[in-house]
Amino acid sequence: MNGRHQDTLSSAAETLGGGSFETPVPQILAGVQYVKTVSFAVHDSPGILGRLPAQPHIALGLDVTAQQLGDHQPNFEVALRMRVQSLMAAPTAETPEPATIYQADILYAGMFTLQNATPETFEPMLLIEAPRLIFPAARNYLADLTREAGLPPTLLQPVDFRALWRQRRAEP
Repeated sequence: MNGRHQDTLSSAAETLGGGSFETPVPQILAGVQYVKTVSFAVHDSPGILGRLPAQPHIALGLDVTAQQLGDHQPNFEVALRMRVQSLMAAPTAETPEPATIYQADILYAGMFTLQNATPETFEPMLLIEAPRLIFPAARNYLADLTREAGLPPTLLQPVDFRALWRQRRAEP
């Protein structure tokens, strides 16, 4: 490539806001996604099926972990643990422990490769972007699991993994 052509490409990139071609952009590449483990129990079945509330109370606990695969490769397994408990009603002072409809513990994971990661981007890519990419499939898995159990499908709202990450970093 001659110098004039390279100058034209660099100028075009800067015009488009891309900066120089020499500045590597951090990227996360998603590979396969899979269920690692699942535990699911419907309480008081089949009796509970005849007295389900219109809007059960859903308690959700999330945890994200990342583990490097191999010693020198930028490949990681990121696992999203969803602990879900469906209750007949929200806990109150009068009923601090309402009847449980079901409990689920799902460990859903994905394989990821980091490219051009810097110390500043490494952790956010693995603990914010990677779970953001696998959460829709994990959420669909939970919906299918509850539907197949004879219950209305549990439809979780999107999760702000950036806020979750910041909250966890602020904890002592």
